Parts: sequence; C-alpha cells; structure tokens
Amino acid sequence: MTQVTVTKKNNLFWEIEIKGHALSGKYNEDIVCAGISSVVFGICNALSELTNYNEDLIIFKEGLIKIPQISEEKEVQLICEVMIVQLETIKRSYPQYIEIAIK
Repeated sequence: MTQVTVTKKNNLFWEIEIKGHALSGKYNEDIVCAGISSVVFGICNALSELTNYNEDLIIFKEGLIKIPQISEEKEVQLICEVMIVQLETIKRSYPQYIEIAIK
C-alpha cells in the first residue's frame, strides 16, 4: 500500500511524504502505482518550473518521495492542494492501495 502523509502548519501544507508501493499488480504492470507516480512526479515538476520552490529539497529514494519545507507561497500551496485532490481521486477508485493521512 502507498501511504501519503500530509503535514500542515497553520492550516498550510508543510511537508508531504509518499512512501511504499501500491502492489495492485505485477511489477511494471501496477496501474495504481503508475497513476500515483505520474501525479507526484508531475507535481514535483510543476513546483520546480512554476514556482520558487527549491526542487533540491525534494527527496527521491526507492519507495519514497518527500516534499519538505513547503513555502507559504500561494502558487506552491495550490499545486500541493491539486496533488492531494488527484491522489484522493485515485483513492476513491482503489482504496485498498492508497492511504492518505493529514496531520
């Protein structure tokens, strides 16, 4: 299961961590994992190209993507909100493969 942990401070996004694998299918045939990866990598690219967010802060490891120190900048917050909406959409169709916790 993929676990998404969203940490907020003062009702703003502060950190988002995505870890684990969906395991909804065979390796390289897992459509849930592919959907999650597409959303998250697209958002990381948007943060890098459309805002002043320092992309060097993003941690990419096997089974882990962490977006730390999210700024209060309006555009950064909106892009992060879009990611959560997209991941919630995936969760509606595949609830057994993705968990989203907001703290």
